[in-house]
Amino acid sequence: MLSYSFSPLLYADFFKWELLVSEKGYGTESLNFPIVAEGKIDFLDETFMCSMRNFWTKIESELLLEGKTLECLHDNKKRVVSLICRDNNKNRKYNKNKELYPFAKDGLRLIPELGADSPYLELRCYF
Repeated sequence: MLSYSFSPLLYADFFKWELLVSEKGYGTESLNFPIVAEGKIDFLDETFMCSMRNFWTKIESELLLEGKTLECLHDNKKRVVSLICRDNNKNRKYNKNKELYPFAKDGLRLIPELGADSPYLELRCYF
């Protein structure tokens, strides 16, 4: 009899996840950080505390769903963005043209009062 033991911190990411950080606002030069695990993310100064949470994966027949949440705290204000990636295996299996699948994305401004000059974070996923 075989037995398997899985750690609660072990996740099967079927999608590639990344965080784009634009310190000078949306549409400006950005740095790309791959997301591989839950926990704190260090990318800006200490006034911003951000972490990745709520990793989950669900597979139903031909449909694959995966989600993650980015949570940031600045001046006692919490900003949260959650993203769900989905893929239909049937479409991927019969993709004879080897098309690239589009990415899903959602973002947030860390200091909305600054408008377009606010540091901007974008959470992305793609297959």
